[in-house]
Amino acid sequence: MKRFMFAVLPLMISLAAHAAEEPVLDPSSNDTKSSVEASPPDLDALLNPQSQATTKVTDIRSQLLTGVGHTVGFRGGMAARGHELIDGLNSREPALDAMYKFGPMIAKNGTLPPVIVEARDLAAFSPDQIRTANRVYKIEREERFVSVPPTWRDYLYVGLPVRQSVELPAFESRPQDDAEDQIWKKAVREGWADGYKQADAILEANFHRLTRDYTGMHLYSTLLQADMITTTRVAESQQTVTGDSKQLMLGDKLRRVTDKAKFITDPGKWRPTVKKEAPKPKPAVAPSPQVPAQ
Repeated sequence: MKRFMFAVLPLMISLAAHAAEEPVLDPSSNDTKSSVEASPPDLDALLNPQSQATTKVTDIRSQLLTGVGHTVGFRGGMAARGHELIDGLNSREPALDAMYKFGPMIAKNGTLPPVIVEARDLAAFSPDQIRTANRVYKIEREERFVSVPPTWRDYLYVGLPVRQSVELPAFESRPQDDAEDQIWKKAVREGWADGYKQADAILEANFHRLTRDYTGMHLYSTLLQADMITTTRVAESQQTVTGDSKQLMLGDKLRRVTDKAKFITDPGKWRPTVKKEAPKPKPAVAPSPQVPAQ
């Protein structure tokens, strides 16, 4: 019996110490965490553990999606609108060809005339003076040699996108969930609208430049007839044979502009283009024949 008591005594002491270490649950306590930990786990709790991580898109990620999405939308909108504008221009090709003819403007020396712009009723103000002018002429673009006469296509197609496809960014820069997809779609729509507007603005600026150059070349011809501007002078030199030991040129002809068009500021040298009609002589009234008296 004594041997049994000596053998069981260490076990009882160990159980008592272990019981003292375990926390005692107080029903009135508000420590829900301890109660949850003490309760037996279920399968749903293990399958769907709570996490402190958030699904909110970070600011850096939002800026990346907004920037890339706007760029993609801008390129797509500009390409789509550019395709529509080019198709519209091609459908009006006969009318534009008849309206803008640069071929007859090229001089015999092979130069395209300068572009003259005209402004009317100008005024400049300063604190102590004011300066006005009825008309102001300015050489906006100087004459130049051309091998082929320009056309309206050389003006109106400038800046419009040629490629109709838009490359998408890498997968890392694309939306990964619903929250990012909303940011992406908003940025793409805004970029698409901006691209549409940009294509319209480019075509409008091209039309202004085309009209300015075409009208300005006609204005140069008008001023030239009135002797208000000088003509472009071109010197030509020709050599039968030129070259060196590695290159041989036959009939080498060189043309260069020696004197560009300049305004004539002396009004006495101008030639009026509008002439007054001479007064027509009044028709003489023929005397009426006398009727003999009866």
